[in-house]
Amino acid sequence: MGARLRVGLTLGWCAGAAPRTRRAVPPPHPFGGRGSIRFVAITAFAFALIGSAALAQPVEAPSPTPPSASPSASVTPSPAPPAGVIPPTITVNVTGSPGTDGDVLYAQVRAAVDRAIRPSLRTGGALHDGAVAPWPVPPLAAGGRTAVNVTTTLDGDENSSPVTGTTTVWVYSLPAPPPVPSLLFLSDDPEYLDAEGLVFRGAVAPQRPARLYYYHSDVGVPRDLDVVLTADAPSRVQLVEADAGPDLDVMSVGHSVSRDFLRYELGNEGTIVDLVPGRPFVLRHALILQGELAAGAVDVQVLSGATVGVSVVASPAGGHPEQYLAGPRVPFDGHNRHGIFALDGYGALAESYDVGTPDVAVRYGGRTPTPRNVDPHDPGHDFGDYGILHRITFTLRNPTDAPSLVYLYEKPLGGPLRSSFLVDGQLKELGCVRVPQPYWIQTYQLPAHTDGASTTVTMPDGGSYYPVEFGVTGTQPQLDTPPVGAPQGCSSAVTPFAEPTATN
Repeated sequence: MGARLRVGLTLGWCAGAAPRTRRAVPPPHPFGGRGSIRFVAITAFAFALIGSAALAQPVEAPSPTPPSASPSASVTPSPAPPAGVIPPTITVNVTGSPGTDGDVLYAQVRAAVDRAIRPSLRTGGALHDGAVAPWPVPPLAAGGRTAVNVTTTLDGDENSSPVTGTTTVWVYSLPAPPPVPSLLFLSDDPEYLDAEGLVFRGAVAPQRPARLYYYHSDVGVPRDLDVVLTADAPSRVQLVEADAGPDLDVMSVGHSVSRDFLRYELGNEGTIVDLVPGRPFVLRHALILQGELAAGAVDVQVLSGATVGVSVVASPAGGHPEQYLAGPRVPFDGHNRHGIFALDGYGALAESYDVGTPDVAVRYGGRTPTPRNVDPHDPGHDFGDYGILHRITFTLRNPTDAPSLVYLYEKPLGGPLRSSFLVDGQLKELGCVRVPQPYWIQTYQLPAHTDGASTTVTMPDGGSYYPVEFGVTGTQPQLDTPPVGAPQGCSSAVTPFAEPTATN
């Protein structure tokens, strides 16, 4: 704000020099003579003495009267405390090769600001995202740094006042090897949360990365769902994470998690955080309402320090997950979709196809095979391969004298299905299908007497039904997936988390 100018206005009169005049001589006094003048003077003096005596008489001052209170007067209340504290600056460390995409960077920055503010948020307060600058957030090359300004508003209630502020987020890209998880933590038991408590707990040791896949809906009153990291010693951790929801459309939530996680895993796009003993780190916080679903997948790699605890916690809306970290655990729902599973070598599939021979295909997501539970006494299982990356390699050969077209396809075998594929590094998404027929994914043209390889990475969608067939054919598959609600398409109704059919 510029300096204020103070302007004064002086009012007055200015008389010019008047011409000199002679004073008029007064006429003789009507009483006449010097004696008359003396008489008048004496009389005036006497009256002056009488007036002075009257003025000298003491006068009793009235007692002061306290001011009467105005009916409309009120006491000004003291200002309410702020709804929370918005930090002026924070630092975020990210990973990515060859860099971190702008949308990933935006998500990391937003999550970091939310994480910094939420512990200070008073009961009854609410956090709202505001403007971000620059917008859109540009990508960040590996090894680079940038700054992003994030505006946040905190709503208060009758006991707190609203706050609006801007946080400057300094972002640094750091090198880190891509995590290769050897364990899968599956948290889907109970699928429908109707109580508060510890939902899942696992431990990630240095040099042994793990992946958490969680999938939970709410029943009854609103609840908070939190993914919390803890450590008994200072530790540095890399996280590659995708989440979605809360939302009533469970298939869309599951699809978003798988699609985004494939992208982030391909480019090792994640974040690096430092854990401090006695200070739980809330990686994900979600308020879920009746029937809504929150899901996510996160690779956890300890870069330095000690073993890191990974917990999923359900707590009352607006509560604190820390008090539930030690248990007790919420009861299972009887479906046994939980456990810790070995990933070493699991999910790698390969086949060969020669032009002119029958179609070849692989299947995944059935009841057999299924990842091994590391606890032989735990009945938990992962039918459907949820949270598992499948790397599928087809060797393609054309021994003929003419070029030939071959096609990649998927064929649903268990019911409604949505899918995402990274085919030779390119993302392919398919709409919802349910009829067991081949649907087109990719076309290759093989010159005569050549061979090559096609590599696809995929992860089953939460909310979809399995198993699924993925193969190569010389016959053109169905090009388009049917629209939602069509006779051969998927219903627009919300579906629960799928239990795979008995088909292998």
